[in-house]
Amino acid sequence: MKTPKNAKIILPALRGVMGNRVYYSSLMSLKEVGDRVNFARELHKSEQLSDMIQRQLKKNRGAEIARYLKTQPERFFNSLVVATYGGRPNWHAVDTVKARGKDHELNQLDEVTVSSVGFLTLQGDEKLFTLDGQHRLAGIQQAIEKGLEQDPFDEVSVIFLAHEDTKPGLERTRRLFTTLNKTAKPVSKGDIIALDEDDVMAICVRRLIETTKLFNGDRVAFVASNNMPVTNTTALTTIGTLYDVLSILFTSSDWRLKANKVELSRERPKDAVLDQYFAYALRYFELLKRHFPELKAFFSAADPSRVTPKHRGPHGGHMMFRPIGLEVMTRVVARLTADMSLEAAVKRAATLPRELALAPYRGLMWDTTRKTITNAHKTTLREVLLHMLGDYTKLTRAALLEKYRKDSGNARASLPKRIA
Repeated sequence: MKTPKNAKIILPALRGVMGNRVYYSSLMSLKEVGDRVNFARELHKSEQLSDMIQRQLKKNRGAEIARYLKTQPERFFNSLVVATYGGRPNWHAVDTVKARGKDHELNQLDEVTVSSVGFLTLQGDEKLFTLDGQHRLAGIQQAIEKGLEQDPFDEVSVIFLAHEDTKPGLERTRRLFTTLNKTAKPVSKGDIIALDEDDVMAICVRRLIETTKLFNGDRVAFVASNNMPVTNTTALTTIGTLYDVLSILFTSSDWRLKANKVELSRERPKDAVLDQYFAYALRYFELLKRHFPELKAFFSAADPSRVTPKHRGPHGGHMMFRPIGLEVMTRVVARLTADMSLEAAVKRAATLPRELALAPYRGLMWDTTRKTITNAHKTTLREVLLHMLGDYTKLTRAALLEKYRKDSGNARASLPKRIA
């Protein structure tokens, strides 16, 4: 007998407590899981951040799991962890367990143990989304869509946790999402940026996107890597590069909250300290806007798509409109802060040439023949730029010249002149 998709269902379940969380471990059929459970779209007010979570799913991994469900008779899954909010889920504990005979072992059950056994009722109007098991859910849904022939359907273990649709509730659920996935496998950079509630850089990236006009809308590409899609003619950089830029700022700039990346990614600081990190990140981009006319035009434009094509395309353009360029320039600024303020460092860096057709970008960052970006010589590029600004590179002039000639492919090249 078929059950309507959003009908009330009663699931056998165990009620447990771990730390300050109450959870329910139950059984659901593959069909019910596929119909009722969704991906973690509820964790952000920004649709783009939420969509990014689902894009992290590897399509071929879902197909592999769907095939596994159809072909492997000895199939088995770990429990899916599912957050629930809204609706009226109810827990019905078993009151008593009657044993046959006075010496039966069930007579030894205490009241707490008995009350942990019961039934969980879902009314059908709850919102359910995965915190752990996204690839398994993708595989289940693909298998169901392609006509999984099971009668009855397999049952899988599902652990339900309550989610509160409030700011503290979102932080709590996002933290659990990344914690669960960190213990299972390395968490992707995209998941960290979108969800991690302990990683300072990830939190500040999300704030820049959600609370400022600098990177709202299409001003940043929601791509976790540092490779800008060729078809993107609007965004300044990728969300992955934005994360890396903040990592450089927070770990390499000479300021009082400087810390190593492990510290900044493992333990969330107090809100007051977190606010200072965000303020420093925001100040950096405001300074870039002030001292780089091309970036001022981008950040001030009502429609950035009218600005970006002028500075990024087959013609080359502006190095800061390339992810690698923004990263390298940030490393230059971070190095300068050892001797001057952040504002002075940005102002000084703004005296450097910025067109890809000019030295030192030509050959180190811009392939003039193929009209493409190369990421192979970032270190050499950074050191040459520091040399151009003064005695900031750790390499001798002879060593730097040798690297410059080798990496640029020009055995007769001279180091660019220093800027007064």
